[in-house]
Formats: sequence, structure tokens, C-alpha cells
Amino acid sequence: MDPNTFVPGGEPGSRERADAIWARTVVDGTITLDGRLDEPAWNNAESVTLQYGKDAGIPGSGWRNEGAAEPSDPLDATLKFLVVGNQLYLGVAVKDSSVGAGLFNRFDGVLMNIRNKANPARPAPPFEYFYGWVSESWADPATANIGALPGYFGPAGDRTNPDNVALWDAATTVAGITNSDTVPDAGYTMEFRLNLTPRGYDVTRPQGDIVSFNISIYDTDWQWPVIPGKLSGNRTWLQGPFSAFLSNTVRIHARPNVTVNTPVLPEIGPELIVPNAVNYPAPTVDGQLNEAVWQYAPSFDVRFGDDALRETYPSIGPIASGQFQPEVGGGRAAVLDPGDATFKYFFKDDMLYLGVDVRDGAVIAVDTDVQWDGIRFMINDRVVREPENHDLIGREFIVRFDAAGQPVTGGYLTDLIAAGGASVGVTMKPNTTINNPADVDEGFYLELAIDLKQVGYPAGRGDGVIFLGALLFDGDTRPNPADDYGNWTWWFKERGNSASPVWAFMDPNTVITGVKDHAGAEGVPEVFTLYGNYPNPFNPSTTISFGMPEAGLVTLKVFDVLGRSVLVKELGMKSAGKHEAVFEAKDFTSGAYFYRLQMTALGGKKQSTLYGRMMVIK
Repeated sequence: MDPNTFVPGGEPGSRERADAIWARTVVDGTITLDGRLDEPAWNNAESVTLQYGKDAGIPGSGWRNEGAAEPSDPLDATLKFLVVGNQLYLGVAVKDSSVGAGLFNRFDGVLMNIRNKANPARPAPPFEYFYGWVSESWADPATANIGALPGYFGPAGDRTNPDNVALWDAATTVAGITNSDTVPDAGYTMEFRLNLTPRGYDVTRPQGDIVSFNISIYDTDWQWPVIPGKLSGNRTWLQGPFSAFLSNTVRIHARPNVTVNTPVLPEIGPELIVPNAVNYPAPTVDGQLNEAVWQYAPSFDVRFGDDALRETYPSIGPIASGQFQPEVGGGRAAVLDPGDATFKYFFKDDMLYLGVDVRDGAVIAVDTDVQWDGIRFMINDRVVREPENHDLIGREFIVRFDAAGQPVTGGYLTDLIAAGGASVGVTMKPNTTINNPADVDEGFYLELAIDLKQVGYPAGRGDGVIFLGALLFDGDTRPNPADDYGNWTWWFKERGNSASPVWAFMDPNTVITGVKDHAGAEGVPEVFTLYGNYPNPFNPSTTISFGMPEAGLVTLKVFDVLGRSVLVKELGMKSAGKHEAVFEAKDFTSGAYFYRLQMTALGGKKQSTLYGRMMVIK
């Protein structure tokens, strides 16, 4: 997917992205890394202002007082972004009358990270760059000397090491004298070069790339020497305060044809359009999803273990989304029937609707979240902010069910339902029994309606911008408790923190009007798709139906309930489109079996895996 693809729809001004910025391309040799930012290219760079006590952009930007007095000289900084080849250049110009070193959280400098796309783990882990006047023993006590320049810390290491200088470099100029408040300083300027290649990005491709990045700027004043009652420490950040998974990131867009000479920048549209169901009556929230609006609503899929599906998510979705298998009973058993669901969404008037079609061969209801069957949906409140960090607080809407199939809610949803601001429904699919590992279930439906006025929106949806994330809980119990397992899979966002929600827009002009088929032209699905097997239960054979988004080799593997492989069958090369494979069970005993379909695309560089569950009865 083109990472800079514009998502159509919306009203003028509604798509301004406070979490995204262009880094214009500059010809190599244009910039000298000297900490001055005096080349003409910097005058044409896109910029962001960070000021303590002021919002630098929802949802994740914020500020924090790190102790002592409120700052009398609060942070006032300008960030600028450029790219040269596959190197990101960052300029940081800080107005500061008191520049110098101190202990962690009481120093001047920057802590920033790029999500490490090159690491195969998902979500992509942060790679930290730490540069500042930090005088602790683990850092550099010499940065506290009068007139000292900042030091290099963190995983990126000291750039004076030849191996590290290839990763990054920096230069600083100071307008004043560091670590001395005898005469007020005017500030400092930092200039960075960050090599994107080791982090897995390539902004030199024709379609460019999106770099997932955040930065905190620390500011401490009047401690050289300490002035009682005036000493202050604070920090302000762009989209995320830490190099941790729980922090959001700014999306830095770059591509070769967007240069310092480009007169009008391409518009960065929302990452998701939530359509308007104005032409349909509001659905009855009963968990059935049988109204016409649900048939035509857009959707996204979430599936444990499917890397190829994750790669189809928009923007930074492929590296922000992820999965986790928690320990059950002290271990992690083989996941034979992984989580698999389709999430549908739309808004009508002041209500946001979510419908979830969960495909699950073993539906269970337990009290521990490591094996829940259910979902956690997340929305950032548009008014309420975290009291210390001042970023938009995340709300969690948890839906699962008890052994009788009745809804069980958690997080903010429970309070919202009590206040009349939300409703929820759960329905089991046919041939589904809860907590019976001996049969093959089909799954369940979840339905959720949320009054947007209860999460900070005025009547009429306000500006229409909404920040979302979704997680699927899935757990299975087996005849042998040692084989029990759980798995979590999420789209963009795992929890109700500030981390990486999708920037969505509830567009009144994108109206649900007709059929939207999951398949593309001539029945070709957008992703590797399992349509199921029929009959199920069966004797002696069943037909497994699946869809291919492109040509590739397909392998069928069957497991018994103990996770042992009992059949491997090469189905051969399959073209794009719908296919069927017959499974003969004449040599198998009665019982439940799991099967895995694996597609390897031509060239062998992309694999996708699907799982199903079937029952042999003799």
C-alpha cells in the first residue's frame, strides 16, 4: 500500500493532521551539520512549535512539570524536518535563558525515538536517541562543566564511535554559556542526522515512506547555581513523551518528489473514514448485526498470526498493530484456533456504532483476561486530558460474555451504560456452545453503540476527528489444561493510553448507500481469506473454501486436539480468486481437529496463514 495514499472524503479543514508532517527532500550536499540551521533549505522546511503549557497537537502531545516551581522561563522550541537521501535531518531551535546540565528530568536536551521497523517484532519497538546535558554517572558528568556541550546517550550510543556515527550525528551551538546563570543565555540550536536505513525505512522509494517518531524536550532553569523558589524542571513533547509502546508517534511523511521547491504540499488525509449511515434507520443493538446497514458498512479484519493482513493496514498500522500470547497456567501452548474477527463501523447522528463478527471454533467464557473471548475498543476523549501529562485520555470499552452468553462489560463502558450513554449486545452464532471444548463452534457477534457526547464531542460530532483502536481477545480451553491458551491481536492500539490510535474522520459526506463487497474484481479477495468448511461436523469428507488475493503456493496442515501434526498436504500453486480443497477423514478417529492453510506468494517473500476448526463424527 502506498503509505502516502490520500483517503478521500471530508469537509474543508477537517483533515488537518496534528499528528503528521512532511519532511521535504533536499539535494545531498545542501546541508552542513553544524548546529546553525542557516542554510536556505531550513527556511523552507516544515516546522512545529513546542511550548510548555500549550497543546502541540492532539492526541498525544503534552507537557509535564518535573518538580520544583512552575517555570518562569518555560520551554519555547521550534522543530524542523528535512530528508537527504535516506537520512532524516531534524533541527531543534530552543529559546532558553538558562542552559545546562543536571540529573535525569532536571536537564536540558532531547529524548527521541524512531519506531524500529527493521525489527520483525510487532508492534515495532522504539529505537532511542538521547542527547543532552545529563551529568549523572551513567551519562556524562563532564556535561556539567561551564561551557560544555551536550553528550550522546541511549541505545544509539556515542556518535564519536565510528560504528555509531553511521547511525546518527548531531551538532549544537549555544547562544550563551552553559552551566552558568551569571548572565542569561539566549538559547541553543541542535541539528541531527538520523540514518533511516537501519531502522527499516526507505523514503527514497517513489512512493516514499512514513517514519514513526516522537520527541521530548527537557528544560531546567536556574540551577547553575540553584536559585531557591525559581529552580524549575519541565518537559514538552510532540505526540509522545517516552520511547515506550504506550506513547503515540508523529507520522513524518517523505518522498522524493516532495522537495523544498514543492509549492503546495500533498494533503495528508485521515487514516480512516467513518461513514455516515444517514440513509438507514439506527440498528437495534442486540448483537445480531442483521440490519441492512451492517451489510454495507466498511470493515477491517484482525487475525492473530497473519503478518500479511497486518501489512494491508493504512499509514503506520503495519508497525503500530501487533499481537501477544499471554501465559496460561505458566506456559504458552500452541495456538491452534487463533483469534479472527471482522470489525464494522459507522456513525449516525451523535452515535458511533461498532459491529464485530468473530469466527471462533472454541468459544469460552472465563474471568481471567488472558483467556477472554471478546474485544477492547478504544476512543480518545476529546475533552478530558491526563492531569499530569495533559494529553487526551484514552477510554476503554470492553465487551465479553458470561457462560450464559450474556454481555459482560468493563472499562469506561460499564459506567457509560449506567449513565445511558452506550448499549451493547452479544449473540452466539448457530452451532455454538460456550465452554464445550469437545464440539466445533462457529463464533459470535458483538454490537456496540456509543453516544459521542459522552466522550467529549458536542452535538453534531464537532470537527469529526476521532482517535480509535481495537483489540480482539481470544482464548481456548482444551481437554488437557496444559494445552489451554489465549491470544490478543490489535489494530493500531492495544490499550487506553496515548499510543498510536488511528486518526479517523467521521465524514458526513461519505454516506453508506450500497453494496460494499469484501472481494475485489471477479471475486478476488483483498487478503488471504478463509470462507470455512462444509459440512461441519462431517463424515467422511469436508470441503474447505478459501480466497487468494494473488497467486501463490498453498499448504494444508491438520492437527489433533493435542497439537500434533496429523496431515500435511501441498495444494500446489493457486491463482488469485476463490478455491476449494477436499479433506478426507476416512482414516481419522472421531473428534475435533484444527487445520492451517498457509499461502506463500510468488517469490517467497510474503506468507499468510489462516486457521480453522472441524469435527469428525463416525
